[in-house]
Amino acid sequence: MAQVKISINNQSYTITCDDGQEEQLQELARYFDSHVQALAAKVGRITDSRLMLLAGLTVCDELREAESQLQAVRAEKGVTSEAGATRVIEGAARKVREVSERL
Repeated sequence: MAQVKISINNQSYTITCDDGQEEQLQELARYFDSHVQALAAKVGRITDSRLMLLAGLTVCDELREAESQLQAVRAEKGVTSEAGATRVIEGAARKVREVSERL
């Protein structure tokens, strides 16, 4: 097991992950921190736990929207193969990254 130091809202955390997953964990932490920072700028001073909750809900909302879009595309394209589903999921993930970069 590997340990990775991440920073969320200028607070350091040490997180344990599977070996080889360190970079992915760092990327996820940066993505989540961008949401936390954006919310902190909008809402002002609130407790860290409330800020983390709001950021988590924001990310969940993005995920739900991406899943909804994925289902719509599957229905539209009649995707039944694993390769087709993979292409659709990758496209949805790309859209989520684009939205997060704009935030």
